[in-house]
Amino acid sequence: MDALRLSQLQFFCAIIEEGSVVSAARRMNCVASNITARLKELEQILGQQLFEREKGRLVVTPAGRLFYREAAEVVTRARRLSQMFEPDVPAGVLAVGALDVAMRSFLPERVAAFLKAHPRMELNLLIRPSYTLERMLIDGELDLVLTDGPIVHSLLDSRFAFDEALHLVVPLHIATVDDIDWEKTTIFLFNTDCFYRRHFEAWLARRGVLNPVVQTIESYDVIRACVQAGLGISCFPHCMLRENRSGIKVLSPADLEPGPVCFVWRRNGVSPSLTRFVASMTEN
Repeated sequence: MDALRLSQLQFFCAIIEEGSVVSAARRMNCVASNITARLKELEQILGQQLFEREKGRLVVTPAGRLFYREAAEVVTRARRLSQMFEPDVPAGVLAVGALDVAMRSFLPERVAAFLKAHPRMELNLLIRPSYTLERMLIDGELDLVLTDGPIVHSLLDSRFAFDEALHLVVPLHIATVDDIDWEKTTIFLFNTDCFYRRHFEAWLARRGVLNPVVQTIESYDVIRACVQAGLGISCFPHCMLRENRSGIKVLSPADLEPGPVCFVWRRNGVSPSLTRFVASMTEN
């Protein structure tokens, strides 16, 4: 079967809606013979007679009525598609991935404001660790990510978004960093693909702590409970300490630098929607 063409459906619907080939031709801004030819092609493709020819006029058949019900919807949707985009009006579905800290502290109010200001934009927003975000971005599964940076990559560009302060979370009996016996202290951290774990381990190395005892627990709530029980210490991003600090002590060493989080995108993947989103996220 030959493929249907949108023009054939448009001409067919025009005949139904205008009542004659002449009126349909006037509406479609073409000659009547063009309308007749497209209708004949359509009937041949479908193998159905859509109109009866009676004394110079067309009378729709039962098959034609059924076909019109479907064709009219296709024509209407095609018309909407042609009007979907307007100059300087962002529209689209933007796929964005982010670290958990960005979702918790940086994005909520900004995303709500962006969607309110740009009602024709949609966001697919997901949380992943740093390495996964970079892979998904390069593979084209995501348009934009908020991850640790800056990233140096031949296919990617980045822009600073925000700094996330980091803190030591310790049991109440530890007063200062100097009170920690690193050889005997267990450190609870997320997995090795966590940016803040790598950042914290680099800080430990600068202090000469080269082989710490680390247990991997991917839950801030569980880690907090372990610290409260005096089982060890951890490193938390600031946004994870806003709600409940009971039973723990928070230390902020001056040399534990904050972790920078950046917008990262493919150099060849810049769109007006992406540009508008990044601009909106960084407005004061």
